[in-house]
Amino acid sequence: MTHTINKRMATLALAMGLSATCLGAGNLYAAESAKGADENRITAATFANPLFRNGADPWLEYHNGNYYLTTTTWTSELVMRKSPTIAGLAYAPAHNIWSGTDKSNCCNFWAFEFHPLQTAQGLRWYVIYTSGVAENFDGQRNHILESEGSDPMGPYKFKGTPMPDHWNIDGSYLEYKGQLYFLWSEWHGQDQVNLIAKMSNPWTVEGEHKVITAPIHDWEKSGLNVNEGPEIIQHEGRTFLVHSASFCNTEDYSLAVVELTGDDPMDPAAWTKYDKPFFSKANGVYGPGHHGFFKSPDGKEDWLIYHGNSSASDGCSGTRAARAQPFTWDNEGLPKFGEPMADKKQLPVPSGEFGPITTQVEGVKYRIVSREVGQCLVTNAKGQVSVGKCEDDNSQWVIDPSNDGLYRFANVGQGTFLTQAQCQDESSTALNTAPWVASRCQRWSVDSTREGWFRFANDRSIGNLQVKNCSKKAGAEVIAGENRVSECTDWRIEPVSTFAIVNAHSGRVVSAEQCQLKPNANVAQFEYTGDACQQWQAMPTTDGFYRLQSIQRSNNKAQQCLVTNEGNLELGACTAIDSEFRSELMPNGSLRLVSRKGGSSMKVANGSYANGDNIVEDVWKNTISQQFYFREVK
Repeated sequence: MTHTINKRMATLALAMGLSATCLGAGNLYAAESAKGADENRITAATFANPLFRNGADPWLEYHNGNYYLTTTTWTSELVMRKSPTIAGLAYAPAHNIWSGTDKSNCCNFWAFEFHPLQTAQGLRWYVIYTSGVAENFDGQRNHILESEGSDPMGPYKFKGTPMPDHWNIDGSYLEYKGQLYFLWSEWHGQDQVNLIAKMSNPWTVEGEHKVITAPIHDWEKSGLNVNEGPEIIQHEGRTFLVHSASFCNTEDYSLAVVELTGDDPMDPAAWTKYDKPFFSKANGVYGPGHHGFFKSPDGKEDWLIYHGNSSASDGCSGTRAARAQPFTWDNEGLPKFGEPMADKKQLPVPSGEFGPITTQVEGVKYRIVSREVGQCLVTNAKGQVSVGKCEDDNSQWVIDPSNDGLYRFANVGQGTFLTQAQCQDESSTALNTAPWVASRCQRWSVDSTREGWFRFANDRSIGNLQVKNCSKKAGAEVIAGENRVSECTDWRIEPVSTFAIVNAHSGRVVSAEQCQLKPNANVAQFEYTGDACQQWQAMPTTDGFYRLQSIQRSNNKAQQCLVTNEGNLELGACTAIDSEFRSELMPNGSLRLVSRKGGSSMKVANGSYANGDNIVEDVWKNTISQQFYFREVK
């Protein structure tokens, strides 16, 4: 990963609209003691490795209020986890963001990396992954995906295979003096080496391929002669390539450091390798390697993410666990990784994880509409919470899964979070919006009631979100009060964004077949391509129902919506009851989409990864093929 400390933070800030920075806590817990704040935290101030079991080749990024993690799956799925806390990654649900069906690259998914790069369209994420054929590892190649927007969760489009004609793995990027380079590993005779090439765009290499590191020291030749997993970290004007050395099936797998001491990354002589490993087995951790780097939430600390075994005999298997620990820089300006932290040893969470953090969380934007008043949940710069006009700049929220089956409500306009102030006090019902401080007072359960309505209860107080005194007055204050069986505790959620509908099992999206815009056009799942036939908008009807309207346009043709027709999903007129759906937010962050007409749930018919698998409705059985995500497209 190219990790220029200041440049990287600036790049991400461009996508936020707001800075993901630590600010004064303001009025969040002005009267609350430090002890009370600690008791309300959603996680401890320390965590222990292993961070995630069966977590080989980990990659981690902190972006806009969440940690995002990928690890090797060995399957046909590229999955990602996210959490506002690093410890929460251990049990965060896996979201399938891409799956493979082409026989040439369907299988044995390895070593996912996702990098934020600025483009003419704004920040985009580029996933580099290795995959090949099902039968063996001989067909492994690097492949690249591009996100539709700035959300690491996608949706993603397949962009290409930079080098389709020969075995190559462990792709990564280097950005240097305005030029993008591709780094990867391949076999040259008896040696596995790291190479570099220029790129004309983030998925296309051009010109010569140059070997820049090879196994030359004895400690790089344990088991096999291997250099792999090249990753870049840049610090105070210096560029370092950190790679894994020796065969991963040995306990001697370790990290080597090579510095760009010249000025041309394409010149092998410009790279100088240090003669000792910088990170190797210790403290009961064996074969530490295949790593990445990330910054703490406040940008003050550098962290290493890597895998390692707890036994010397484990090797290249599912026993490799993802681990994270901070590192520093020595007096000579070199990375000082230290030794792997022992299993179960407690270490402080990354600096700034407990905030206060103001940021624009990624995800589909919603309006939250009061059934009692018919107005939307809004806030303002002072953090006051009320119902107000749904056109208000501060009426949009991201409903962000935050583990334990709970959600946080991130206001898009202010970058703050819906909070019950002093929620440990049973007599307090006041709400505000405030910077994130990882408090239970800032998490909410989301429970569907009837006819598409929801109730929201605070994690700490169990107080229900409601208009104060059940007032029907526009602009009324909103509080967290007693659990009423009343319309004043009912809310509707209305997606505002244009979105793709992604199946939780396959990672494929709901699409009009062959992008036909005509009545009765069949609807099935397909690989995301960015076409208008794969993009939808929600049009509210009555109660908590809405229509899923295709954004695809055609001259002289009426707008088309998803409709049910005897159990099948197709395009049809946006008028009848069979075009209305409600959603239920599931504990894992997915959605159940329920037809108003029959009460059945949307699903992928055969539960496969295949393009063209039909979208139907069926009795709810809580299977993963019946679960979907809305992913914002921009």
